[in-house]
Amino acid sequence: FQDRDSNKALNIREDKYTGIFVEGQSEYVVTTAQDCFALLKRGEANRITRQTRSNIHSSRSHTIFQILVESDTADSRGMLFRGKLNLCDLAGSEKIAKDETMGTQHFLELKTINLSLSSLGKVISALAQGKRKDHIPYRDSKITRLLQDSLGGNTKTTLIAAINSIADHAAETISTLKFADR
Repeated sequence: FQDRDSNKALNIREDKYTGIFVEGQSEYVVTTAQDCFALLKRGEANRITRQTRSNIHSSRSHTIFQILVESDTADSRGMLFRGKLNLCDLAGSEKIAKDETMGTQHFLELKTINLSLSSLGKVISALAQGKRKDHIPYRDSKITRLLQDSLGGNTKTTLIAAINSIADHAAETISTLKFADR
């Protein structure tokens, strides 16, 4: 977890044994689904939200909840099995409203969210086109770097897009659907 009031930047590191990780991240051993739900609730309390034109409680930060599942007994070859599940809630993209007065903090937040979603879209597009030999821009944002091993390689990825059925939000809904279609 990163505390809501923390101004400390999250640094992403890579280790040849454990892979990509967030420096100083919290890890917890859980044995039940209730333990996982309690951690999700605790993490949700740290999220920054703000009312937007589309959503009263719009998340203004991306969240990744990683679950590492490991076997506790070795197989006949002495191997332990390990899997990872990333549950990501991406902050929604927002267009800059010309008729709305926007503070500097709001503008910077909007710019950062849109840049990271754009970077994620570029990575997904490059992977979908089969450019495995070419450069995949994982390092362009923190979100793509953290999800690098879950986007490429031997993984299954599912995207659930939240859209708005109100006509006033058609442009944002179409943008979301185009992103999901990639």
